[in-house]
Amino acid sequence: MEPVQLANTGVHEKVLNHFRTFTPGHVLDLPCGPGGISKALDEMGYKVSAGDIHPEYMNVPGIQAIECNMNSRLPFEDASFDYVVCVEGIEHTENPYNAIREISRILKPGGRLVITTPNYLNIERRLKFLFTGSFSKPVTADAFINLYGRDNSSMHNSPMNYPVLKFMLESSNLRINSIEKEKTKRKQIFLYPFILLIRMYTRVWSRKQRRKYLIDEVNADVILNGGNNLIMSCVKA
Repeated sequence: MEPVQLANTGVHEKVLNHFRTFTPGHVLDLPCGPGGISKALDEMGYKVSAGDIHPEYMNVPGIQAIECNMNSRLPFEDASFDYVVCVEGIEHTENPYNAIREISRILKPGGRLVITTPNYLNIERRLKFLFTGSFSKPVTADAFINLYGRDNSSMHNSPMNYPVLKFMLESSNLRINSIEKEKTKRKQIFLYPFILLIRMYTRVWSRKQRRKYLIDEVNADVILNGGNNLIMSCVKA
């Protein structure tokens, strides 16, 4: 049985495209989930380690996941890996700052992180936030108890926007090399007037204000007119 892809269509493909350009080495898939990424990387010649808060979810023969809680210390020595891949995992943690610090710790100098997370700053989500005040769909206490069984690891505990994630990465010695979207959202064409309005309004800001709020970055097409997810490639400086 093929492992189920839990990420949006296009995310795994874009992530694996990065690894096709890298020299195979030791990679940690965290969180690995059913193991779709792990399986693909193994077939590409990488030495794969897999970790998840629920290692029993791994569904790839020959690859055994170990228990990893991204909210605490990961069970690996410093500089253990050439690569870490984190697909749709960081937003599920209670302590994303700790998770990023730990990923940086276990990466070798010059090692690479490929990380994906929901794009909370595309125009559709910005307008939803304007009207709802929420980055993601709120979870009720009843759903937490009855649907999730009091296990919040499947919930978006830490929805974060690009400037916050960028700070987490850079403050942990991880430099962003590239950002891309998993797809173009065709229905956002109807929201393009709002994109133009935002860009026109912020264009008259001073250079200092634009730098302060990372305006050129958050209003770039890959984010403001982006898809559901951001795929970011980083290197440990």
